[in-house]
Parts: sequence; C-alpha cells; structure tokens
Amino acid sequence: MTSPAESLVAITCSNSDCRIAETGRCVEGLEPSDCSHYGRQHEVANTLLGDLPEVIQKEESIQLPGAGTLTPADASQVLREGNTRVIAIVGPSDAGKTSLIASVYDLLQRGAVNGLDFAHSRTLHAFEQACHDARAASRRGTPHMSRTPLGEVRFYHLELGGQQLTDRVALVLGDRAGEEYRNAADEISTVDTFIEVKRADSLAVLIDGQRLLHDGRRHNVRSETCMMLQALVDGGAVASGLRLAIILTKQDLIIQSELRQRADDDFQRILARIQSSFGDVFSEIRYFPIAASPQTSVLARGAGVVELLSFWLESSQPAPVIVSEPPTIERAYARLTTLEE
Repeated sequence: MTSPAESLVAITCSNSDCRIAETGRCVEGLEPSDCSHYGRQHEVANTLLGDLPEVIQKEESIQLPGAGTLTPADASQVLREGNTRVIAIVGPSDAGKTSLIASVYDLLQRGAVNGLDFAHSRTLHAFEQACHDARAASRRGTPHMSRTPLGEVRFYHLELGGQQLTDRVALVLGDRAGEEYRNAADEISTVDTFIEVKRADSLAVLIDGQRLLHDGRRHNVRSETCMMLQALVDGGAVASGLRLAIILTKQDLIIQSELRQRADDDFQRILARIQSSFGDVFSEIRYFPIAASPQTSVLARGAGVVELLSFWLESSQPAPVIVSEPPTIERAYARLTTLEE
C-alpha cells in the first residue's frame, strides 16, 4: 500500500509513450520495480537549453498563414490578385446567412457540383467552424448555426475552377451581423461603413421563410426587407450594375407546412414590391428558394444553392439606362420654338 509520503512524489517515466502517471500501469506491462524507465525523467524534457546544438538554439519558429475569416485589408489583397466576385449577403438575424455560406463550402466537399470544382480557400478553418454544428460530428439533434457577432465585416474566401469556368474565379463572401443591416434603416449614415456592399458584384438579400409561417411576424418581413434595401440605395452603397438575388431561406419548413400557400403568396408580394421599387436600380433581379441547412428531411442539405452559386459567378452587367422620349408636339409653331431653344 502506498504511504501518504509516497503519494506526494510525482510519478515519472523516461518512456515518452508511457502514461503510468495517469493510468497507474506500465505501458510494457511490467511492475514499476522491474522497469528500467520508471522513476527517471524523460530525456528530452530533462535536457537543458544550453545542451542543445547552437543551430537549434538559433532556429526561428515557422509562422503559418491563418485560415480564419479575412479582414477588409485581406479581402482587398485577394481582389488585386485575380478574377474575383464580391458577394454581400444581407439579411436580419437568424435569416440564414451563416448557413448559406457554410452550405456553399460543404457542397463542394463532395466533389464537382454543376461543373464547378473546389480549387483553393484562405479561410478553411472559418468554413469548418461554420459547418461543424450542422454535421453529425457535433452530436446535435438538429442543425445549428451560430450568429455572426456584431462588429466589423468579415469575409470568407473560396476559389473555384472546373468545366463551367474558362479560368479560376474567387468568391469573397461578406458576412456582417444582421442587426447592423436592420439598424441602417433607422440610421442611414451607417451605410457608409458597409464596404462589402459598396464593392459587391452581387447583393444577396435573405428573406426568412420561417418568419413567413409565423402569424405574428410575417407582416413585418416585407417592410423590413424594403427598408433595408432603401437604406442601402439612399446611403449610396449600391453601385451601378449591381445584381440582386432575393433568397427565400428555410424552404424545407415551408414545403411541409400547412401554411405553404400563404407563405408562397407573401413571398411573391415581397418580390413584386422589390421589383417595382428597385427595378431601375439593379441591373438584374432574380429569386432563389433554398434550404441551406434543412431542419427536416423534406429537402437535401444545400437545396437550391447550386443555382445561386452559378448566379454569383456570372459577370456583372451595366445598369439599365432609361431613355426618355421627347414630347410629341402637334403644332408646327411649337416645334419650331423647341428647336430654337
């Protein structure tokens, strides 16, 4: 039996594979008294720095590049390096921004998608963190995505190749907290800080499909979406030629709901309002129903995302130019007067 004095003595072993201090058992199956390594310090751990070769002492550590989200400065560097599309993903909290970003990356892990291949990413760790809670490894009963924290915008980087593209194209996906976009409707001056929208090739506006199924929240969705868009336009963040994707998220919940028809009708009214109010601002407006991280088995993960990805990869087009026709003047004297002026 071990005495109290002996129990205070640290158990050591010079064999680096042995865990006798943790398990109480020798890795070689010997009694401690019969093991030549027991009671001795590990040679490497017991070596003094002064005993190391001079070359090792002077060797500098290798600084590996980070793989988290990009800062605005990092994203600017990517833009200078090649063919890039900047996508600003806009929407209120819990609309599914992070789920959408994660699903784009996750789809490409299975292989080529619609002629597109994963080529490279500078934000692999950030993508993996975003995807984790929606995977079986997280041991969650239902998929979950963390909210984007308040603060400066961050970017995800994804470079694509494949048969659909003549050359590699990099996607830079801007991710900002939904509260900041919502607050912009009340404080337009904040729009000036939305650099991801100012530099965007495509604007992706998310509409929460689950809110359209809620009796008390569905009526605010249309006004909230239009107010956010109006703030971006009035604040000068929408550049000429910007393309707009209206994205209905959580499509799986809508499909299996008894209120599906009502939700579809609400969405069509929102889309008609956007086209009527902003049709002359954007060069193109398209809508995409998706289920980026479905909570049911009705749709597969990433349903509808491939079509959205193809839209993002298309080149920007110039904004429509509205040409006003000169007024028709019947009297000859009036036409003469007009020419003289």
